[in-house]
Amino acid sequence: MIGGSKYLGFAAILASGMLMASAAKAGTDVKPLTVTAKVIASCVLTVSPLAFGDVTLIAGTAIDETVTNGISVTCSAGAGYTIGISVGLGSGATLPTRKMTSGANTLNYQIYSDAPGGASWGDTSGTGWVSDTGTGSAQNKTYYGRILASQQTVPIGDYEDTVQVTVTF
Repeated sequence: MIGGSKYLGFAAILASGMLMASAAKAGTDVKPLTVTAKVIASCVLTVSPLAFGDVTLIAGTAIDETVTNGISVTCSAGAGYTIGISVGLGSGATLPTRKMTSGANTLNYQIYSDAPGGASWGDTSGTGWVSDTGTGSAQNKTYYGRILASQQTVPIGDYEDTVQVTVTF
């Protein structure tokens, strides 16, 4: 019976091989598979705070603070973008003069895109947008803050403002 089992196994292997061979002769059909993607513009923005620290206003001179690489934007390669900075939440704030507040008191400051006292950085066309084209890698932008001169009568306190930095692409 063991010998018969050998022949039976061999016959099964031979039969399966014949089935595969006959399946290969059945023909083939080839169709293309189209693969597509549309890369769209996107941007990611990170922002470092503008912190003047402890300041004295007695001398009446401007106080400057530079935030090197303070804004980092990563946009899709080839995507044009603009970065704007709002006037902020300080009562009576305008462009270019923004206002930090401490209670009812205000402390005037400005944000520039090129140098202290240079081009004001605003949030609409004509008020100092900064424009560039994305590379797919982080692009860092330095901004410059200035507490304006002649504010000797501003009371002591902790002054704060919040501005919105927006990247439009």
